[in-house]
Amino acid sequence: MAYRVLDLQPDPALLNPRFDGYKLRLVDSGSDGAVRTHQLQSASAQPQLLASNELFTYDEVCSRIHYNHLFVGPRHGTFVYFTKNRCAFLVDTSGACSPQFTLLFELPTRTSTSASQGYPGAYSLSDTHILIFDGTESLYVLQHIECDGEHWQATGVFEIGTGSVAAGPPGRGQRPNMNYVLGATLGHVKGAGLVIRMHICYRIDKEAAATQTRTGHSMPTFCIQALQVDMPTASPGTREVLGAGTLCPEIPALSTSTAHTLHTHAIPVYCAYVGWDQYILGVRGGVVLDDTELVLQPTDSSESTASAVLAAAAANTDVHHYHWTQSASDVTVCMELPQPLKSSQIQCELTRNTVSLHLAGGDPSLAKYACERVELYDRIVADDSVWTLENGRLLTLYLQKEHEGARWASVFSADDGVLEAMDPSELVAIRERLEKYTAADQEAGRSTAPLMQQYVDQDSGGDLEQLEEQPDASVMFSARDWRTGQAEATSVPGSPGWLCAAFSRAPAQLQGLQPGVPPVCLKFDVDGVVFSFDMSPSSSSGGSSSQQQQHVRVDARHAGTFSALSYVQASKREKRLISIDPDMAVAVLAEAQRRIYIYHQVPRADAASAAQNVVDLGGSGDDAEILGMQAAGRVLVVLRARSLCTIDLDSC
Repeated sequence: MAYRVLDLQPDPALLNPRFDGYKLRLVDSGSDGAVRTHQLQSASAQPQLLASNELFTYDEVCSRIHYNHLFVGPRHGTFVYFTKNRCAFLVDTSGACSPQFTLLFELPTRTSTSASQGYPGAYSLSDTHILIFDGTESLYVLQHIECDGEHWQATGVFEIGTGSVAAGPPGRGQRPNMNYVLGATLGHVKGAGLVIRMHICYRIDKEAAATQTRTGHSMPTFCIQALQVDMPTASPGTREVLGAGTLCPEIPALSTSTAHTLHTHAIPVYCAYVGWDQYILGVRGGVVLDDTELVLQPTDSSESTASAVLAAAAANTDVHHYHWTQSASDVTVCMELPQPLKSSQIQCELTRNTVSLHLAGGDPSLAKYACERVELYDRIVADDSVWTLENGRLLTLYLQKEHEGARWASVFSADDGVLEAMDPSELVAIRERLEKYTAADQEAGRSTAPLMQQYVDQDSGGDLEQLEEQPDASVMFSARDWRTGQAEATSVPGSPGWLCAAFSRAPAQLQGLQPGVPPVCLKFDVDGVVFSFDMSPSSSSGGSSSQQQQHVRVDARHAGTFSALSYVQASKREKRLISIDPDMAVAVLAEAQRRIYIYHQVPRADAASAAQNVVDLGGSGDDAEILGMQAAGRVLVVLRARSLCTIDLDSC
């Protein structure tokens, strides 16, 4: 399938320049009002704290602070949460009376030390299957037993532990790895029966080959694995019920296989499955490296080895001899040279509106990089623009824009067809590749900085305001093939920044809905723009006719706008959770304690204002903290340590 650009540019017709702000509308929180509080029929849902000596990156700390501890259940109005003593409970809020609580599963005592303890999670695969993650490395498949009542049985278990990894700077020793489950789906494979396809993520701390940003700070690397899990063929059927949440003496071990791996510099914020053979991934900075670039191993430090690796990498890119990206203030042009050069062999002249480049070397292919007073797309500040040469092979031009904020359609005034398709972190990957395979071009004894340099103090108590002040890279979305992980469509740098995803629907609700991919809400100026991922039939993937799988074309479409949402959420100092209704009726923001903000859609496209509700859930102590929230139609469900609150959105 041909590579395409996933267009995430807003439609001006769906923006409302007349919008002036939200108007507060009071909520009746009385006994018969819109807000009701129900005590949990279990132990408290307070998450376990980490040991004070655990070391995490800024990205990992953010993922824990903004972790949603309430999970969508298998049917409409059902949800799953975990108690402090590691029991999974299913709560049904669909009835007219009080919620019904059912013990699903009691997580076994952890015995392995190969993974650091994280937060447990529940992922509803269908109306009869739930995947339970213990927060470390074990996942259990629960299946509904066909009998009267709510009974579930553990029918399989598998491990995703990846052992210990280096714990940051040299001398810190080893630490158990921490795993993150990004998402999972259930389907049929011909000849194999039911299988689970899922994505997990864990951090890699590389010390030998550190990657550096332009500012000189090291960046962590996260490995994303696509796993396939074979389900047991036998079904619990109508077997004798041992009791709700019963842990069988022996749970069958399930076999797993890895389809592919990807590398990023951040934990993905979005992972959704498109049918059975494709998925959409959203990650800050984008994917930087994949398996195809790790197959070749250096046998020596010779120039021929470096050339072979660079040629293999070029096979996965376009045919142009440079890549480029831009920010509001500058343009970065990156060239991988076919042979190592010295800086004295390069002549580069930058003027206000032209660039001249001459390279002296024996390789005839260097001629294609040469240019003489070629006019740029727009003017630059020549005195602030520079060029650099790294490892003798990476030539980079940093062009400072004269008109800051103006977007360039191409590098040069005469468009040569080279799209702005370079992920900003792709430059990091190129540098890493050159450092790994061109050791002969580096000075002897040169030391490299460790990959991990900065850690967020675990004793900060979750200072959300401090975390929000950190720079936030733009999220890159890509539609990818399940088997290979290769991108079929990718957004480009400069797309709107990340805000939130929509609430997920229960699997039973998705039956008959094509597709069931949650929309996303992105930042555009002061607004929150909602993009849906639309599907259309496309050509089949390769292979024999019996193996061909139907692919779909994934396109992004600006489906709606929450006016001023980006502005109002930025003003909240302690926001913990934010999401939008899949039908784009409301956007909901939860602070760390007590308060819920509900922003309604404008009554008409050109309205100057919309309604806003502020709900104070009350509570004291640990029960004031908001741990999770989900929506079931027009009912918002909020989890706290000892209570569950339901908010009728129609009454707000």
